[in-house]
Amino acid sequence: MFRQRLGLFLVVLSLVPFAPLAAAGQSGEDADFVPVTDAMLENPAPGDWLMWRRTQNGWGYSPLDQVNRDNVGDLQLVWTRALAEGAQEGTPLAYGGVLFMPNPRDHVQAIDAVTGDLRWEYRRDIPEDVPEIMGGLTDNNRNVAIYGNLIIDTSNDDYVYALDAESGELVWETQIFDYRVHPARHSAGPIVGGGRIYSGRSCRPRAGPVSCVIVAHDAATGEELWRTGLVPRPGEPGDETWGDVPYEDRMHVGSWMVPSYDPELDLVYVGTSVTSPAPKFMLGGVDNRHLYHNSTLALDGETGEIRWY
Repeated sequence: MFRQRLGLFLVVLSLVPFAPLAAAGQSGEDADFVPVTDAMLENPAPGDWLMWRRTQNGWGYSPLDQVNRDNVGDLQLVWTRALAEGAQEGTPLAYGGVLFMPNPRDHVQAIDAVTGDLRWEYRRDIPEDVPEIMGGLTDNNRNVAIYGNLIIDTSNDDYVYALDAESGELVWETQIFDYRVHPARHSAGPIVGGGRIYSGRSCRPRAGPVSCVIVAHDAATGEELWRTGLVPRPGEPGDETWGDVPYEDRMHVGSWMVPSYDPELDLVYVGTSVTSPAPKFMLGGVDNRHLYHNSTLALDGETGEIRWY
């Protein structure tokens, strides 16, 4: 099958006659859920899409060849399903005949991949003042993660949380920030590698430089394992790259895109934003590097130490 997001609808197309692949089309209604392991994330089955870009290296490539340039014109609509209102940038996971779809405003759906029927949905109770305090852009979320029997996401009120993949019930939640103190927005969900959840923040001036972090949590329990700041504090390596800019004015070094992961090296690769909305020449001057803005970083998956940048 070939899946594509169109506007605020999830659209599923198939060749005619409709003959879904066994891995993607098997209904999970009567089958026992098989927990997703690290080995499965590292080498997913051809019919599965277990991460934002399918694999931990973020290639976004499917080995399936049922649809090709010779028959793509024969694709026809099988079903559509409306998605939640808001800015939609989500990519569904596909596993066990189910699509796990991130919707705006912490609304997650599990949808039967063959029929389009809703299996379950989770709507997080988000405080009403979140959009105002966060300064907008609190709708979109690019992805969710899967591990064991859990669907894992980060929330608009600055939590990481896990849902039961079969029922959609909340299993655990862990606060990352008090959003009223450090309103650190995210526009991407987490990934999982080595049994750990990795997520970043789209930090903003109002949240302060303390909110510019990459955070790791235990994928089974939600326990925080480490957090690594993207803005050096006074006395830390890289502090001198900001010149005379006070720590509290070092702003907006965010990590708002989805990381990637190398299981052999146990490294997490993260890209960071520029120092918008205050460009370098308005901060410490163009002669300073302002670490770690506009960078690619490799972090030790176990400790969070920056190995190189």
